[in-house]
Parts: sequence; structure tokens; C-alpha cells
Amino acid sequence: MQSFSTNSPFNTDKPKSTLRYIGGKGLLAKRIIPYIPEHYTYCEVFGGGGHVLTQKAPSKVEIYNDIDYDLVNFLMMLRSHRDDLIEALVSIPTSRHLYETWAKESLPEDNFQRAVIWYYLLRQMIIPSNNIPSGWRSSKIKSTAIDYQNSIRRLNDFEKRLRTVMIERLDFRECILRYDSPETFFFVDSPYYGKSHYYKGNFSEKDFRDLADLLHNIKGKCLVTYYGHPFILELYKGWRYTTLETKVVSTITKASKGEKKRTETEYLFMNFEEGHIPLTLF
Repeated sequence: MQSFSTNSPFNTDKPKSTLRYIGGKGLLAKRIIPYIPEHYTYCEVFGGGGHVLTQKAPSKVEIYNDIDYDLVNFLMMLRSHRDDLIEALVSIPTSRHLYETWAKESLPEDNFQRAVIWYYLLRQMIIPSNNIPSGWRSSKIKSTAIDYQNSIRRLNDFEKRLRTVMIERLDFRECILRYDSPETFFFVDSPYYGKSHYYKGNFSEKDFRDLADLLHNIKGKCLVTYYGHPFILELYKGWRYTTLETKVVSTITKASKGEKKRTETEYLFMNFEEGHIPLTLF
């Protein structure tokens, strides 16, 4: 049973999201979670892979929101048809031919079948995006078949973690306005500026401005993550922030060829003051 009384900011049950998703915080979650302030309600406005949500300690009220229909549909099918979903996914081979065949086709209309094929494609593609074509993941040094099956084995714990989470599919504006309160903490991991074509619905410059305007006026607390593009730095000018350096490589294929990882700088913008956080100012 999940405990809501803990001295640790992390979930001691150690569940993790199994979703590969562009811009996901799977590798950064443990470094982000210590910055989360005290709160009653936790809301992920752009839920994506849900890595911070699943790795942090449970809150009294938790909301996962994402406008992407297939992300939300998969979580709904996992919650309501977990065993059937796992059984269906386990039986599918890791195959270039199968991946390329399904990648060319439209997803089924049936929500369960749609969730099965969507998850399979997401785990098998090089670039885990719902919005652009991608090749099949393969490697001489890592078995993508084992990686796929391991992800399925973790779905049971992932589903258990989601049992106390409310799942929404709202525009970010409606989500923020609906759940804002002095006791709410928003984790805001929106599409990266200049890379919104990787995400369903895209994200226009107006959307970035609208998001910043909303967050400047909320009652609750928020932590916003971005790369340090000048446009973004201007939108959040005056906010407290810290940076996290992370090593990334664009694809498993490039990694298998020995390509060196590049360094990216993740900015964490915060509208709150408390906490022993090493911060700088603009």
C-alpha cells in the first residue's frame, strides 16, 4: 500500500513509468524531485511519460494531464485492462518487419487494440514521438527485445502507482485554471521550444506565451523545465532558477556506433522561495 506520510521525497515502492516519450524525464527525475516544495495537490500539466509523478512520493491529490489522446488512452487501458494488455504485449515479437508494417498503418479505432499497438510502436521506435516517423530500434550491443519485454514486466507496478492518480486530457490552460489553488504544485514539462513538431498538436509561440502568462499569475507553486533558449529565458525573466547538466545521445543507433554524448543544460524555473536550493538569478 502506498504511504502518504514519508520523510523521503521519493516513492519508496520504487515504481517507474515504462513510457518512452520525447523529452521524458526518466533520467532527470531523481534530480528534479528534491526541488518539489510542500504541497497538497500535485498536477503534471504535460504528463508525457510521467516519470517524475511515478518516482516521487505520493501526494494527497494527484493529477496527470496530457492532451495526447494515445498517451491518455494507454493509461486508461492499463488501469482498466491491465492483465489483458500485458498478455497481448508480451506475445508480440520484436521485429523490424512488424514494426515497419504497423508504423505505416493508422492506429485501430478500438481503444484496447489501439493501446497495444501504440505502446509496441513507442517502445520499438528510435525517436519516441507520436508525431513524426521514426526508424526501428536495433543495436549490436543492446538487445531491444529484452528491453521491450522488461518494460512489460514493469507495467504491473506502473499500474498500481496510477491507482491514486486522476487522469485528465485537458488543454493546459483549462488544466491550470481548474486545479490552481494555494496548496497546488504544478510540474510543467511542456514541449521544448523549437522542438514542438515532435509532439501531437504542436505548440505555437502563442502557446508558450499563454503558458508563461498563466504561470505568472497562479495561486499555487510551479516548477517549469526548459532548455535555455533566449525566447524562454525572456518569458521567465526574474524567476528563480537552477540548471542541471545532462549527457544525452540522440538515438540508440548512434550510441551503438560509439558516438559521444552531448551535454544539454536543463533549466528549472520556480515561482517559490522556500527550500535549500542552490539558485541564481537572471
